[in-house]
Amino acid sequence: MIKKFTAPTVKEAIQLAKENFGNNAIILQTKKSEQESGEPDMFELTAMSENNSLSVPGKPAERKSEKLFYTPADLKPPQKNSPAKSETELVAELNQLKETIKDMSHYIRYSKMLILPDTLRFLVEEKGVDEDLASELVHKVSQKLDKSEANDQLRIKQKLQAEISTYFNTHDSTVLPPNKPKLICLVGPTGVGKTTSIIKLATNPDYFGQQKVGLITIDTYRVAAAAQLKTFAALARLPLEIVYEPAEFKQAVDKFKNQQVILVDTAGRSPLNSGHFEDLKRFLNLETFDEIHLVLSASMRPDILVDSAKCFSTLPVNRLIISKIDETTRLGNILNVGKKIDLPISFFTNGQRVPDDIFLADKNQIANMIIN
Repeated sequence: MIKKFTAPTVKEAIQLAKENFGNNAIILQTKKSEQESGEPDMFELTAMSENNSLSVPGKPAERKSEKLFYTPADLKPPQKNSPAKSETELVAELNQLKETIKDMSHYIRYSKMLILPDTLRFLVEEKGVDEDLASELVHKVSQKLDKSEANDQLRIKQKLQAEISTYFNTHDSTVLPPNKPKLICLVGPTGVGKTTSIIKLATNPDYFGQQKVGLITIDTYRVAAAAQLKTFAALARLPLEIVYEPAEFKQAVDKFKNQQVILVDTAGRSPLNSGHFEDLKRFLNLETFDEIHLVLSASMRPDILVDSAKCFSTLPVNRLIISKIDETTRLGNILNVGKKIDLPISFFTNGQRVPDDIFLADKNQIANMIIN
């Protein structure tokens, strides 16, 4: 038997069909039904049972007039006098179709999962975790749950958090080498907060704020960046060297040989500009850096974040700073990029306040942020 179901959303209409036909419901058509002015939009879903027969033995006459399936030949040709739809109407219909397909694909994707479908949906849709990675996590967590815990959401989250923490490496970058200044450089795309992160590291008493710090900037592409660091250095009474050419870089480092920490700021680089990358490589090859931190923003679009991580990993980077975690709720990005590149995470930044909004990376804290 074929039936039609009407509901405010496609998901609700699918649920009605499922309640009527069970898990064997087959969706034939979904469309938006027109309502009178002022009334909310409704969706009409046509469905049948998977066990439905196309004919009933012994009663051919009763079924002869019924048409269970329709082909393009059954469609009425458009009337010549009917006005063509405007571009705006067509775009609206296409967008509605996209949303309908999206809703149906989500239902099909997750409802057929036998293991923790709600947990998978939570990771992918709410937290932005890559779907393959989320499936891997759900599988591992399910193996560690007792039967009595299968529906205990709190216990599932605890197990999930513990599992996520195993995906990260962290590093304490505050340890200083003996008898020489620690040379640290920050690199990354434009706008991820490298200069602000350097200012925080230089002044936060929990990190290098109680050490003798020297600042070097090779970010001469943006006048504002050098000016920002110059103003800050004057206020904090920290020595600053502005380097324009590779030959000047070694001289600047030598000037700070009596400092305990040297922090180097670089210009933001586009992963698509190979020329800029070569310029940066020339600077990085001039000295033996103790640490080169790649700074990436948690608020970046997931695909751009992963692409940037892959491009900058061609440089001799050995640490990762995740910035702007306060600007997104989908912190699964951290897990995505941590899985793609094998770098220990050193710091997180979570705001504009100097020097407060920066903290050392901790595996359990990272997992807690992603889940909660």
